[in-house]
Amino acid sequence: MSKSKSDLLNLVSSFDEATSFWRESFTASDNAVSKIQSAKVDKPLQEFTKLIKLIKAHTTKVGIIFKPENIKKDVNPAYKTLKDLSETLVLLVSIIAQLQAKVISQLFYDEILLQIKQLLDSNSGFGKELKLIVEDESAEEKETKKDEIDGRLVSVGKIWTICDSLIQLIQDGKFGLLTSKIKLSIDLIEDGYEEFEEWAKNPTEFDEEDPFGFSDDESIEEDEEDGANPPTTEAEDESEPDASKEELKAFAQKWSKNIDLVKLLIASFKKSLPATTEGEIVDQVYKLQNNLVSLIDKLIVDLMLDQTIDDDVKEYTNSITKESRSLAKIGIDVHQTNAKKSKWYEAWITKFNTDL
Repeated sequence: MSKSKSDLLNLVSSFDEATSFWRESFTASDNAVSKIQSAKVDKPLQEFTKLIKLIKAHTTKVGIIFKPENIKKDVNPAYKTLKDLSETLVLLVSIIAQLQAKVISQLFYDEILLQIKQLLDSNSGFGKELKLIVEDESAEEKETKKDEIDGRLVSVGKIWTICDSLIQLIQDGKFGLLTSKIKLSIDLIEDGYEEFEEWAKNPTEFDEEDPFGFSDDESIEEDEEDGANPPTTEAEDESEPDASKEELKAFAQKWSKNIDLVKLLIASFKKSLPATTEGEIVDQVYKLQNNLVSLIDKLIVDLMLDQTIDDDVKEYTNSITKESRSLAKIGIDVHQTNAKKSKWYEAWITKFNTDL
C-alpha cells in the first residue's frame, strides 16, 4: 500500500517516542527492563550481534534515502527503510530484556546496557533529524536548513561507532571486558607506585610536612623572613627517636614489595579465567581488584603525607591483606583442574604472608 507524507511523519514520531521510552526504561531502575517484552531465544548474545549488524545496515540505508529530494518524489522507500530499522530495534530491545546479569555477570550486563543507552540516544537524535527533513521537503533549497541535513549524517556516524563498539564488546565477552578493567587498574596503581617505591628507599629524606613539594619557594622565603621557621635546636633534633624513622623505612619497603605482589596477583586474572567461569565469579574478581586499587591509593597517600604508621594505615594494610587473600583463593578455586596455575596462587599467598 502506498504511503503518504502524513504516514511517514507518524512513523518518524513513533520511532522517536519508542527510542526515548526504551532509553528511560533502561535508566529508571533495575526492574524497569521487566516492562519490556522479553525475547526467548537460545543464544541471545549471538542474536544480539546479528541485530546490531542489521541496525548498522538499516541506518546506512535510512541515511541515504532520507534526502529532501527523495522524499519529495516518493515517500515509500523512506517509509520502508525506517520501518525496517524500527522493527530491528524492537527485536534488539527484547533481547536486552532477556539477558540476565547473574548469568553473564553484572559487569558485562552493565556495560552492554550503558552502550545500548548510547545507541538509543543516538537513534532518538536521528529521529529528530529525520522529522525536520520530512516536515520541510524543500530543505535542500534553503541555506538555513543545511545544518539540519548535515545533522542526519552526523547521527548516522554516531550510530555506526556505537554499533562497532557493541559488536566488539560482545566478541570480547565478559572475560575480555574484565581484562580491560584490570589493565586500567594496574595503570592506576602504577601512577602512584613508582614515586612511592622511590620514597620507600629513604622516607626521611623527604620534607615531612610537604613530601609532595606543594609549598612554593616564595611562601618559604616569606616564612623565613617572618621568623616562622626558627632554626632547629640540637635538642629538638634528638626529640624524634631514630627507631621511629627506621620503623617507617622498614614498613614502607615491606609494603612496596607487597604492592608489587598485589599487582602481579591482579594481572594474573587477565584472560586467564576458564571459559566455564560463572558470571558471579567474574563480578567477584572485578570487585576485589577494584577495591585493592582504592586501598593501595589511600595507603600510599596517607603514608607519604603523614609519615606515620597510624590506625588508618594499619586498617588499609589489613584490608589489602584480606582482599588479596580472597582474590588469590578465587584463583585457586577456578583453576582446580590446572595444578600449575592453582599452585601459583598458593605460592603467592605464602609469599605475601611471609612479607607481613
